[in-house]
Amino acid sequence: MKREVASGDAAGHDATVYQSAARDVWRAAGETGLVRLTVTSDSMRPLLRVGDGVVVQPIDPQALQPGDVIVVQRGGEWITHRLVAVDERGWHTHGDNTRYGDEAASAARIMGRVIAIERNGQTIDLLQPRWRTIDRRINRVQRAQLRVFAAARTIGGTRSPGIRHGLAALINWPFQWLVRVLTRF
Repeated sequence: MKREVASGDAAGHDATVYQSAARDVWRAAGETGLVRLTVTSDSMRPLLRVGDGVVVQPIDPQALQPGDVIVVQRGGEWITHRLVAVDERGWHTHGDNTRYGDEAASAARIMGRVIAIERNGQTIDLLQPRWRTIDRRINRVQRAQLRVFAAARTIGGTRSPGIRHGLAALINWPFQWLVRVLTRF
């Protein structure tokens, strides 16, 4: 017999199914605990491009540092974004190619840290000191970007959405340029 699910229960059911599937993926990873995922959006461009492989390692969320690229479960998706801050509300992430920060995530939603990028037969080890330094610098750029956006929203008031969008794009440009310079490889 098929059970009808109310819309409020559907989200909870989807999350349960998703979490079960996520646990299956980690179990299938075997002894190494590493999982390879494929990038499906440009939210982390230029560091990550559509089609890149990322190697994700489970990690205690308390061990994460701002600048780390992490995988967070949001609804039915795994999102790969950069950790920009941790506070009492949770872990705050931001895509290198997005204008706004993400909602805070709880420790239970953090799936792991990206430790390598695979592109065109080449592997980039993000745990190397050079990349750790780049990650920290990008984190500083993103934190400044988010502060500028917050100030612009406060000053901008109730202007039309078109003006807000254009202003956001204008403010975003220098930050995106800095991230591109830092991740050139």
